[in-house]
Amino acid sequence: MLKNRPPIVVILGHVDHGKTTLLDYLRKSNVAAREAGGITQHIKSFQLTTDNRQPITFIDTPGHAAFSQMRSRGSLLADIAILVVAGGDGVMPQTKESIQFIKSAGISFIVAITKSDLPGFNADHVKTQLTESDVIVEDLGGEVPAVSVSAKNGEGIADLLETIDLLAGMNPPQADPQGVLEAVVLESRLDNHKGPLAAVVVRSGQLITGKHLYMDKNIGKVRALLDWEGRQLASAGPSLPVEILGLSTVPPVGSIISDHPVTAESTSSSLSAPLPTALNPLLNIVLKTDVLGSLEALSSALPTGVNMVSSGTGDVTESDVLQAKASSARIYGFNVKTSSSVVKLASVEKVPLSLHRVIYELLEDIESRISPVVTEVVTGRAQILAEFKIDKERVAGCKCTEGEFNKSDSLQLLRGGQTLGSTRFKSLRSGKSSVSHIKTGAEFGVVFSPYLDFKPGDNIIAVK
Repeated sequence: MLKNRPPIVVILGHVDHGKTTLLDYLRKSNVAAREAGGITQHIKSFQLTTDNRQPITFIDTPGHAAFSQMRSRGSLLADIAILVVAGGDGVMPQTKESIQFIKSAGISFIVAITKSDLPGFNADHVKTQLTESDVIVEDLGGEVPAVSVSAKNGEGIADLLETIDLLAGMNPPQADPQGVLEAVVLESRLDNHKGPLAAVVVRSGQLITGKHLYMDKNIGKVRALLDWEGRQLASAGPSLPVEILGLSTVPPVGSIISDHPVTAESTSSSLSAPLPTALNPLLNIVLKTDVLGSLEALSSALPTGVNMVSSGTGDVTESDVLQAKASSARIYGFNVKTSSSVVKLASVEKVPLSLHRVIYELLEDIESRISPVVTEVVTGRAQILAEFKIDKERVAGCKCTEGEFNKSDSLQLLRGGQTLGSTRFKSLRSGKSSVSHIKTGAEFGVVFSPYLDFKPGDNIIAVK
């Protein structure tokens, strides 16, 4: 049964426009963090619990590529986005990119005009600039809320949180806490002492200590669950970010972890192997450079369609090779060395390894390996809540949980992350009326053609 869950919020914007500072301020304002004495955060994502307000989960994603990888076949992780724009700088190139990501994802968003404490802050100028990207804020007659904030002195933070509450209340996000587990991997790494680690957010079901976990195979048993303050948990439900210990492999960022066995076929419909779209990364890479300046320069110059699984300074290590293997990534090194043992391991594990000393040659190498974009996208997701018969035909009673459905859509039936087959709408009804369109939150009945053997708890997705 679907129940309301805390909203999941992602923050996007141009580099140096205050995303990290805003997240840091929100972490410090957390009641739980104060009670725990400000314990060092163990994972970047966290759930904010303040007085007289519902919890809010903030996911700290390492840039646009990771955000887009969490959106696969219409399975959107974030419910609300915050677009940060510095009040002194205004709209910048990555601001425009962020707007496109948000609009393509089809989620509600808030404009946070940051650095209101600094000289030169001009919120009106920012709002006017945003109209050029077809973002019309409420002050100018549009529907997008805008809030001026300072992560230095806290100005506007309460208004920002209240606006999140209002948006979430208009279309409360829901999940089935007793359903099949779906946990999305936000970060993953290989720790020298703890082994493979994965920071995840639970999308549905329960992540339980002692349970076996699966992607295309058994990937281990949950030895421990740690929240963002390092506290051990027995279980984690929808919208809760946690770190998993006990895995046998490092799962790729964006992949879906389940508590039920799935087949290799099912991974084609999960985030671990997303259907390429204009937003999906088409090339995973591990990047190592000589110094931080080189890393920053290369990171900002990477072409669209590249997902940087991990990055760092220093020579390529065996851990980098194992991370690349787990993520189906290529390793790129700039002005770094590799030992003979690392080269041998990369060869054995069939991990491509490229070393360069000229930046543009490295970038050309990457661009040459990006596959063409596939234009098929997913526009809706619904859960089957019940089944009944009308005129001897089985009807699936559904609720649209994300996006929308049109009667002309191609459909896929999913169970526990596994694709059971493709079909279309033979009949689409809302109440007693035949309809051609269904929006998020609506309940509806469908008859499939060709027939598929569905059951309550299954999901359907709409593909265009």
